[in-house]
Formats: sequence, structure tokens, C-alpha cells
Amino acid sequence: MMMRRFMWSLFLLAGLFVGGQALAAQKAALVIGNSAYRSVTPLVNPANDANDMAASLGRIGYAVTLVKDGDLAAMNDGLRAFLRDADHADSVVVFYSGHGVQVKGRNYLVPVSARISDELDLDTQTLSLDKLLELVDSAAPKVKIVILDSCRDNPLTRQLTRGAGTRGLARIDLDASSAKGTLIAFSTAPGSVAQDGSGRNSPFTTALLAHMETPGLDIRQMFGQVRADVDQSTQGGQTPWVNEAIIGSFAMAGKVETPQPVKAITVEPQANSQPVAQPAIEPQPQPEFQQQAAVEPVEPTPAPRNSQVEFILPDSGTRRLNWNDISGLSGQQLRLARNEIYARRGRYMKDTQLRAYFSQFSWYRPWTWNIELSAVEKANVALIQRAEAGQ
Repeated sequence: MMMRRFMWSLFLLAGLFVGGQALAAQKAALVIGNSAYRSVTPLVNPANDANDMAASLGRIGYAVTLVKDGDLAAMNDGLRAFLRDADHADSVVVFYSGHGVQVKGRNYLVPVSARISDELDLDTQTLSLDKLLELVDSAAPKVKIVILDSCRDNPLTRQLTRGAGTRGLARIDLDASSAKGTLIAFSTAPGSVAQDGSGRNSPFTTALLAHMETPGLDIRQMFGQVRADVDQSTQGGQTPWVNEAIIGSFAMAGKVETPQPVKAITVEPQANSQPVAQPAIEPQPQPEFQQQAAVEPVEPTPAPRNSQVEFILPDSGTRRLNWNDISGLSGQQLRLARNEIYARRGRYMKDTQLRAYFSQFSWYRPWTWNIELSAVEKANVALIQRAEAGQ
């Protein structure tokens, strides 16, 4: 048992690469879903759309920033957190589900707290889509995908003066200087109104979820299938619209490849060795973002029966541990044991060594920075931290 535990500390002691590639964040996503509007008609699907899209994007390798039922401050905080990841990403995705409004050809995404009486309120009460696109473009990823499920029949348009507000969202024409590598998808044609679904998700998001995780499926073909699904499910009442300038082929779920095994390194315990001090908790998002854009806990997806499942403490997510369970673990092993509690919940690991260690296991499916631990998990994290502090 002790020898096996020492073998599991291998990734914390080596220069780490998986499949021959450095483990820098190469995919980043911002997912916003606004349902609980306070001053206009609430929507049924967007919060569910956001949860499910975040989970799906996480499964195909995106580091996800999730904002649900966000006011303007929360949406801006989420955008800032996402842009930090986008600076190092090759491909980025922005997904928005909720109310959107166009005024004089410009589009605005509406926070749940918005109180709009006329056109003058737009700059202070909403998030400008033009500004969002400008910020995403400034990060200069190779592929930029913006998906808008926000063309519902919006009551805000009737509050704007002299018919300035128009149903649906306005068409976005890609600028020649920034078009390369960009795809913008609307849930329906510009100026048209999309349907809020009768089930868990909108028709558009339902179709996206059905195809997005297909390995090797080129994004143009993917949206073609999405368009066909939406047309069928709405009986011709809604037709998704896409404008794109992606060079070559691109599959959101990546190419069809056989994963390369990660070579293990056996590390023998050293007599009288002193563990290297490690931070008690891996870096978290900014506190105000956690409060304003809270993420509901998501149960980890069970691993397939034939997958490799290795844990330092296999039941630390379901049973309250005691000192006997963790005595004899090294500092490195305690750090792994503490972070595997977060990893089970799908937390994205900022530390490259931790990310490499957990990425060798098929049960690890990161999708968000924000997770909520159970009472048992919180108690076990606290116990392990005390053990780490005492070494």
C-alpha cells in the first residue's frame, strides 16, 4: 500500500507533459445563463442551458467560467476571469442564454437585474455584445466561437422609445481585420424570435448538446446538424444562423485520436526526508465572483467500468475521515488526497502538476473553477490541511 501511494506522487516531482504537449490551458469558455429576471419576464431554460453547456464544454477540455442569473457586476467579473484564461488559449467559446435586445443595429445582453426604461439605460444596465466581441478578439486566440441563444421575444423592446428596439438580435457582419478564425452562431435568423423550450433546454441548446461532443466533427457540419435538428423540433419555426470565417477544419471536441499513455515514474521514499511546503488550497476565483455568480454543485459523472480509477483515499467524498486514515501519508500524498476531493467534483486545476496527475484518470472531467463541497468533503479537506500544517 505504501509503495503504491508513493508511486502516485510521481507527477508532482517531474517536469510534466501529457501526450507530448505542455499542459497550458489551450481552451477557455465563458458560459452565461440568465433565467431569474426581476423586472421583465423570467425565462425557464437559460440556467439549465448554462449548466449543461458548461458540463459539456468541460468534458471536451475547456476551462469554463460559469455565470448563472448574473447581474451586470457578476457578468463583468465572469468576463474578466474568462479573459485571463483566453490570453493563453488557442480556442475560446462564449455561450449566452437569456434575454438579449437590439437597438439601432447594436446588440445587448441583459442581466437579471436590468431596469431599462429607454435607450439611455443600455450602456449602464446591459453588457454590449460589441464590447464583448472586441475583448475576446483582443485575446487573439486562433479560434473564437460565440454562441447566442438569446433571441426570445423580449419585453424590453416594447419599453424602448420610438420603435428603436427590434425583435430578435441584429445581424453581425465580421470585420475584415478580426474575422479570421471567428464563428458567430445565433439560435435563429437575425431579427427573428427563438422559442424557449418546453423541456429542460431550449431547442437550440438541446441540438448543440447532442452534437458538440462528437470527436472529429467539423464545426460547420456540426452547426448544419444543429440547424436540421432545430428546424425539425420547431416544425420549421426557427432556423439557426451562422456567420463564420474559420480557416481549415475545426472540431470542438478535437480530432479522433487514441490517447497516449502517460509513463509512470516510481518515487521511492527517502529516509528523513522533509516534504516541500505546499499551498493549503489551490488558487480560487475572485471572492466577489464566487458570491455573485454562484455555481450549483454538479455530481461527478461515473467513470466507465473499464476505466482506470485510482485514488489516494477512495471514499473521501462519502465518508468522514479520521487521523488513522491519513497517518503515514507524506506531504505530497496529502496534497494529492486533498485535491482529489475537488477533482471528483470537476474542478479545473490551475497548477500544471496537479492537472497532469489527475488527467491520467478517465474519471477526471474538469469543467469549472467553482464547485461546492458537501459537509463531509469540507470536513475531510480541513482534516487533511491540519495534517499538512503539522508536517
